[in-house]
Amino acid sequence: MREYELAFILHPRLDDDGVAAAVEQVSGWVVSNGGEVLETNPWGRRKLAYPIEKQWEGYYVIQRLRLPPTAVSELERNLRLSDDIMRYLIIRPGA
Repeated sequence: MREYELAFILHPRLDDDGVAAAVEQVSGWVVSNGGEVLETNPWGRRKLAYPIEKQWEGYYVIQRLRLPPTAVSELERNLRLSDDIMRYLIIRPGA
């Protein structure tokens, strides 16, 4: 298993309960793929540098994960299909 960092931006239409549900859903995808969430760091609502889907704000969340390398593509597929996630980025720190 490798460590990854996942950053994603949630749509600003979500309220606090919606944000919590979306973060829990992403954590569920990680666990269902054989991984674990080491840390979740919500940054809150921030202004974007450029509009995404005609939105100028988004809710930023950073997570540290431990995943098998084969599970990353399935996690990316789920992130891409979610209507609540506007952008995401998965990196391997120190790689």
